[in-house]
Amino acid sequence: MKLRSSTTPFSVGLAALIVLVTGLFFWSSAVYAGDFPKPSYNDKGEMIRPDISYREWVYVGTPLTPNDLNPPEAPFPEFHNVYIHPDDFDHYKRTGKFPDGTVMIKELVLVGATAAVSGKGYFQGDFAGLEATVKDSQRFPDEPGHWAYFTFGHSYPLADSAAAFPAAACNACHEASAADDFVFTQYYPVLRAAKAAGSGRSMNQDNETFDKIASGMASAMGVIFQPTAKTAKVKSAVPTDQDKLFKYLKSGDYKKFEAQESGQHATAGPHTNIGWPVRVFLDPVLDGSLAAGNAEHPVGSSAVKEMYADNGDLQGWAVMIKTEKEGASGAGWFWYEVTSTTEGDDPVAIGNGVPLCFGCHFPGQDFVLTNYPLR
Repeated sequence: MKLRSSTTPFSVGLAALIVLVTGLFFWSSAVYAGDFPKPSYNDKGEMIRPDISYREWVYVGTPLTPNDLNPPEAPFPEFHNVYIHPDDFDHYKRTGKFPDGTVMIKELVLVGATAAVSGKGYFQGDFAGLEATVKDSQRFPDEPGHWAYFTFGHSYPLADSAAAFPAAACNACHEASAADDFVFTQYYPVLRAAKAAGSGRSMNQDNETFDKIASGMASAMGVIFQPTAKTAKVKSAVPTDQDKLFKYLKSGDYKKFEAQESGQHATAGPHTNIGWPVRVFLDPVLDGSLAAGNAEHPVGSSAVKEMYADNGDLQGWAVMIKTEKEGASGAGWFWYEVTSTTEGDDPVAIGNGVPLCFGCHFPGQDFVLTNYPLR
């Protein structure tokens, strides 16, 4: 007589399912337990660039403010892929608050193609930069909200480490217009939904608070282009008076400086479009100071940067002039940018202590980022 097996197809299937689920459970636990370290810092207090495991964190969203919708040029024209550390997201989801130690990573991606088989649109191109923000009351006790901001560059190769930006460079917008603890949660449905799940409070485009915050952000964005200090009268090769400066730039007198780059190179900053051509000219005072390796440049030091369109046509200038003995977090420098070669009445920025300007230039040698000796 042939014996029947006591193991039915159902029991075999159930056992296999239990093994599979158990295996997945332990696999998931192993991954989430230690595979997502938070950024570390070097002896100078600079953040060490995190490894790409942040791409496995919780994905928050991808804002995009393209040039097409922000003529003539958007301050931040790239895609911004934003990630939050899984532990911090879990805490936010449960409590509705960002915990001390929160880390968010922003990976910048250039706008690539504008057409695909699915239709016309904006599609991601190449990676273009990396930034991070951290909430840390121990490391940054004096920063607003204890938030600090870092950038590892807006072009590759990225820097291995980065110092924190001055608070004013970033918090001017975040403090004025971010919906929740210096974070623009109003533009991230993943965060809005997470908080709503834990606290019952939601925010969407039909919400009156959302409209007020969006309006406030539009106003706050203008703040980062506004001067924060008075411009002292100084003797410099490049004038600081608006009309005289534009006439000076149009005349091309700065081209008489001996210290000038041999040709155009791709910009790493938000001058026009990241990656578009620029060319730098240094006056003799700044040239001599850079050659001497001075930590602080003399009053009167000045630099002119020609800005070109992608097709190579000159489309404007950026200028920096030292007006105070000490840089004073960028307030000791006069900043100027205009994106026209025919009209100088509406510069993008003009004056001392412009947050967007000194915020980008903060890592430089007394705010001068130009590679020296000039190439």
